[in-house]
Amino acid sequence: MKKQLVGFTICLVIGVGLGTIAKYLDTFTGYDGNWLMNIPSYLGDLFTRLGIWVLIATLIAAYSRTQISAALNTLLFFIGMLISYYLYSAYLFGVFSTSDIIYWSGLALVSPFLAVIIWHARNHTRLAWTLPALPIAFMLTLSLGLGCFYIVLNHIEELIMSVILCLIFYQSRKQLVVIMFISFALSFVIKQISPFHF
Repeated sequence: MKKQLVGFTICLVIGVGLGTIAKYLDTFTGYDGNWLMNIPSYLGDLFTRLGIWVLIATLIAAYSRTQISAALNTLLFFIGMLISYYLYSAYLFGVFSTSDIIYWSGLALVSPFLAVIIWHARNHTRLAWTLPALPIAFMLTLSLGLGCFYIVLNHIEELIMSVILCLIFYQSRKQLVVIMFISFALSFVIKQISPFHF
């Protein structure tokens, strides 16, 4: 029980820290000429996209001790991230986007259920052949433009994150081939039917 409380606290603190950092980086704009000064702007852009948060939440859920820990760790991470991000927004600008907070709060509320799926995807031998395709397909949707006769790279960072997800869920070559096949098929379907454009 004590270890679980420590784990919950760590996830909450990581969420608070990353939420604050994400908002801080969000205030930077790019500079011409000095590539070093463009790094904060680049990271700010990366942290405003969904992919990095999916990757972090997947890491938290996959490496939690139990499925209940996975659900609570992920929820606490997102609560910490949202509170710090929007408190910092209110401090800087005196206001924040209501639609954004509703969107991210909805994701935070759904995250425990998704975390349980992720936990089973990594820790359940049979389910490891299909469930990992869900986060990988979503990440591919964020990184690639897929159509009937084309593939376009939109964000290389999310493609790298897809590879990291493959490493998280890897059990065997056969399993990886099956997961990748399902992931690409599912990503194509998501692109065609999703009302949201990532």
